[in-house]
Amino acid sequence: MRKISWLLTALLLSLALSATAGADPSRHLTKSLNFCGEPVQLDRNDVYQAVDQNLVLLSEAQSRVWLSLKRAGRFLPVVENELRRAGLPNDLKYIPYSITSFAPEYNSGGRGIWRLRETDARALGLRVDKDVDQRLDPVASTAAAVKRLSGLKNSYGSWTTAMAAYMIGDEAMQKAVSEAGGERDYYKIYLPDGQDNLPSMVLAGKIVFSNPAAFGYHVDSSRLWPAFSGKQATVEQATTARALAAKYGKDYKSFRDINPHLISGTVPAGVTINVP
Repeated sequence: MRKISWLLTALLLSLALSATAGADPSRHLTKSLNFCGEPVQLDRNDVYQAVDQNLVLLSEAQSRVWLSLKRAGRFLPVVENELRRAGLPNDLKYIPYSITSFAPEYNSGGRGIWRLRETDARALGLRVDKDVDQRLDPVASTAAAVKRLSGLKNSYGSWTTAMAAYMIGDEAMQKAVSEAGGERDYYKIYLPDGQDNLPSMVLAGKIVFSNPAAFGYHVDSSRLWPAFSGKQATVEQATTARALAAKYGKDYKSFRDINPHLISGTVPAGVTINVP
């Protein structure tokens, strides 16, 4: 009986996704789209086409969207709490939604759910060495990303340009601004195709992840991954992950799972850990 019920659910889900597959995602591109309260200039052909392209690709990437939505149950509370605490726009959460799908181990020029590069992470105060890589800690990396985004907003004057600079790198954005004669409006700055695609991913990501049901993704909150606790403690003396797992009453694997930033299993003094 349970098997029949599972098959029926799978069939209904397949039919729902099929019903939306033939619909043009462009219908969701409206002039009311904004990012962090700033209008997305969809009246520009280049902007419309870049966002439209990423919207089509993302709306059809079913496995990626589902994983993003499920992992968001685990990591999104940490992200939203940090953004709220720092007084930053909630829309910035669509950066990890779009670029890493909240996968802590993501590694494509950077690591962690915010895809932080090693040099940027160290400059923001994160520890990155053979024993600890705080880019993999969702709490520490989110605090660092918030700090970086705040600095970029101060430099460029708008959240959209700050987001673009975060995505392509501050050095690349400074070069583009210089070539544009000091222009800091993202929509008036020329970026090569490979770079310009990255900010458009986030803009498209907002459309899909802010209203997944419109794309056939009907989320059952009971099936999202359990929320990350966010509770932390500082290690006073050098020890091991195994000893800390025993101290907090967790099996070794469970403790390592909530502390992906403990690379070697050796935990130096002063390191912040996540606890149950």
